[in-house]
Amino acid sequence: MAPRIARVASSAVLQLAALVLGHQLVYLARYGSLYGEVLAHSGHGDAWSVAVLTSLILAAGLVGLGLVRLYRLGVVARAAGLRSSDMAALPPRALLRAFLGIAPRVAVVQLVALSLQENVERVAIGQPAPGAGILFSAEYAGGAWIAIAVALGVSVVGALFAWRRDVLLARLRVAREAQPRVRAAAPRRSGVLARRPVESILGRRSALRAPPAFAGSA
Repeated sequence: MAPRIARVASSAVLQLAALVLGHQLVYLARYGSLYGEVLAHSGHGDAWSVAVLTSLILAAGLVGLGLVRLYRLGVVARAAGLRSSDMAALPPRALLRAFLGIAPRVAVVQLVALSLQENVERVAIGQPAPGAGILFSAEYAGGAWIAIAVALGVSVVGALFAWRRDVLLARLRVAREAQPRVRAAAPRRSGVLARRPVESILGRRSALRAPPAFAGSA
């Protein structure tokens, strides 16, 4: 359960960082030097500033925790005493698979969340909602592609962390398999041999017997 919660939390933080960064870059590309003034007049007040700061802190914390985890795994792998020839390495296509497992989801959620945010902001300041295709409109020239580019960049970072973790875990598996298996030692037999008693025919014949009963005794 804990690893699943950690994965969900990491995905949420990455998505939040991509959303905030994409939003800021879209506005910067759209308004240029008027970027700050437009943000102030379009409903991006103190709450938005707090959201941006919070997302950046969470993203930095996630990167820091990831680096610490990778460092610890590297220390354990080196302590296992593996030679360089024994090191397990994942091929480059494993990095591509990790990227493809993250990028499409992040890009789709990025477009949907950013479009929804822009519609909510327009309605909040009394303007009509522009619709779902706002990022593809002429007003937001290149907005969709900027959002997708940011999502892909964030996905590359996430894929690199996941790939490096898998490499270190693979090395640790090699180290465990290379360790000799200690078999349980069989119990040692004592030097004294227990011999079964030898039955003697003469002993059986000379054994004491009860006196015979006299049939005619009264």
